Amino acid sequence: MKALICSLVLGIAVSLGNTVATSQPAAAAALPASLSALIGNWNCTYTGPKGTAKSTYAISEMNDLWIQGTGKSGAYGGRPASKSFFFFGYDPKRHVFINMGGSSNPGDYGSSTADAAASAMTMTYTNIWPADPTHEHDVWHFAPSGITIASSWTEKGKAMTGKGSCTKQ
Repeated sequence: MKALICSLVLGIAVSLGNTVATSQPAAAAALPASLSALIGNWNCTYTGPKGTAKSTYAISEMNDLWIQGTGKSGAYGGRPASKSFFFFGYDPKRHVFINMGGSSNPGDYGSSTADAAASAMTMTYTNIWPADPTHEHDVWHFAPSGITIASSWTEKGKAMTGKGSCTKQ
């Protein structure tokens, strides 16, 4: 599994490096408002069909187009407590947000994109990797002081939903 994750990270880094190397120089950019609003420390609660989990996240700026975060999530249903990392970015050429990350739970990693403008405060993620037709579909709404998440997925043939909310500390 470590080899797979390392290969994934290396593949993404090489892909991003090749894109940067072959792209035209970009005009100076500022961190998009929706990503800038996420910088800080957050307390979150997520409720779904298997109970409620609490999480904390610390998010910081990496550069003009990317933020990074780490977090800790409590146990939920049959899932143990975990630690996570993630990156959110904005591609001004394609007008998409990019999300990638993973956690300390085996098999819990992925990446996705969301069509949006730099000022968008709503992200509906698509193009999820690894591909899974039952994978969670999330809609995130961002504001400077709060985040809400609406999730839906299919589990054992049954439609499931969950919701979350986060507040800045």
